[in-house]
Amino acid sequence: MKAHSERTLARGAVAAGLLAALTMGGAGPAEARYRYDFRSPEVAIWSEPKGGAAQVGVGRPGDGFDSDYSEEHERYQCDDLYDSTLWHHGTDAATGVVGWVPACHVDDPD
Repeated sequence: MKAHSERTLARGAVAAGLLAALTMGGAGPAEARYRYDFRSPEVAIWSEPKGGAAQVGVGRPGDGFDSDYSEEHERYQCDDLYDSTLWHHGTDAATGVVGWVPACHVDDPD
């Protein structure tokens, strides 16, 4: 009888582990990515969604930027014509650098 209950506990542990693995890889923010590209050379990738935060990398046209979510934050002036309060959090597809980029520095994928 003891061996039977140990097998039952082991099966339950395996089932719980599989369930956890499936739910961690299921639909969620990680799958809600959008591929953008940088509009100009040397786009700063920031540690926080604000100018003056620590720069963690540089994006370049052709790198691609995979945004996992976006949020409204402080206004950022990209150049003489464009500014933005929308910031994208994501990953530079070429370098793997993760951080924040203002929307006025990336091309809309639509």
